[in-house]
Amino acid sequence: MSTVSDGLYQFGGVPVNGFMTGGKTLFVRPSTGSDGNSGKTPAKALKTLSQAHSLATADKGDVVYLIAESDTASSTTDYQSAALTWSKDSVHLIGMNANPFIGQRSRIAELSTVKTIEDLVTFSADNIYVRGIEVFQGVASSTATAARAVVVSGIRSRYELCQFSGNGDTGGSTDDAGARSLHVSGRENYFKDCYIGLDTVIRATQTAEVTVGAIARTIFDGCMINSYTSLSTFYALAATSLDRFILLKNCILSAVQGITSSVAPTAAISNTTPNGQIWGMGSGVFGYADVTAADATNVLWLSHYATTVVDMGVAKATDVA
Repeated sequence: MSTVSDGLYQFGGVPVNGFMTGGKTLFVRPSTGSDGNSGKTPAKALKTLSQAHSLATADKGDVVYLIAESDTASSTTDYQSAALTWSKDSVHLIGMNANPFIGQRSRIAELSTVKTIEDLVTFSADNIYVRGIEVFQGVASSTATAARAVVVSGIRSRYELCQFSGNGDTGGSTDDAGARSLHVSGRENYFKDCYIGLDTVIRATQTAEVTVGAIARTIFDGCMINSYTSLSTFYALAATSLDRFILLKNCILSAVQGITSSVAPTAAISNTTPNGQIWGMGSGVFGYADVTAADATNVLWLSHYATTVVDMGVAKATDVA
């Protein structure tokens, strides 16, 4: 009789997010794996996600595990020499790590010698589950313009306990107006308990951390969009021509204060030419002057403690002495 582990490797069925998927299992170890291996067991792990993706079969429920072998970036990161596109529907990507809220040690980043990657990771596949993955974009002297760490163009997928951080070069070479940590152009995606942004590199030119295009029904649940900016017109979330709704449920939108050159931007959210509404339910705004630059009928913010319309949903210090 096979053990559970033997059965998992032999038959490929692995539990993902509480359900059993019937596809095959592939393992990646960026530090010690080899793309000459089969990838079918941890002992025979592949080295790169691109090789695992090439071996996976769309629409079969295959699962790729990115294994963190230590707590150091160099031992846990799949460094990309070119943009990575995850394009096969129903091929899931799971990071094997402690799944902290910030700093997952199953990482994707670009090689320090590669200076031209615009969109580091694009999830164009539909019906995928991505969990416990960190994507970090930022190399010194990058020549890329409008660089984006993650683009989600696929539909109906779930991203959980992930970190998406763009514009990470301390030299400021990726601090372009169009730089983003996350851009969503696919409809009906669900982001759960994700940390999006970066508070160690200032956004002096970048205009928004997250953008959502003309799509329907995007949900952020328990997420934090965190930024460090000197730009008063910077937004945590900028939506353009959105359809139906964007829901921010129990989320935090933060522009960190008290750091050199940090400012409190005018508004956390921009909603341009909307065909729907942005809803904030149980969410908080920190470090921004207001939720929106002006009272917006298409941005609805549910607050139990609102005293004025202008300050609705904005956390402010209170003297209780």
